[in-house]
Amino acid sequence: MEISFKKFEPQSESEALVSLLASQPWPFHVHSKVSEKQIQQSIQEGNYSGESVQTFWIIFNKTERVGIIKLFEMDDLEDGSPLFDIRILNEFQGTGIGQIAVKWLTGYLFKGWPSLNRIEGTTRVDNISMRKVLHNCGYVKEGHYRKSWPAENGILQDTVRYSILRDDWQSGNPTPVNWAD
Repeated sequence: MEISFKKFEPQSESEALVSLLASQPWPFHVHSKVSEKQIQQSIQEGNYSGESVQTFWIIFNKTERVGIIKLFEMDDLEDGSPLFDIRILNEFQGTGIGQIAVKWLTGYLFKGWPSLNRIEGTTRVDNISMRKVLHNCGYVKEGHYRKSWPAENGILQDTVRYSILRDDWQSGNPTPVNWAD
């Protein structure tokens, strides 16, 4: 399996992004189903490309766009840590692409921003696949927020936050959180 990553170009690739995001529901997001019009508006507003956001295609076997990684809050990297969203088409989930993508993203950020100390990932407590990916990529659970993620059905879900520190990434050894302090 060959996976590569390519920066999203809004001038020439907006239709492809709209098609991918509108093609299926995304059950672990606040709005699991979004319309083509909503996505087009979001692209025009700079929510996928700009000073504080970068989006990358996840490409399978050199040609097939199977998902995206979106980095946001990048305008404050010196003082904080970027957050990210990853979406992989249903038929490619469970194949290891998520783990490849998160490892690539982690290296991209730590190599590209030498002063960056940490990267954060947040997901719903019931998104077991994403939680496993984060754990397998060296991210450590450091937050559990009860009834904090609004689901589309109006029920609040728990949120879990993971992070990876530069030192942990470099050494390959995650530092556990001291929960008994």
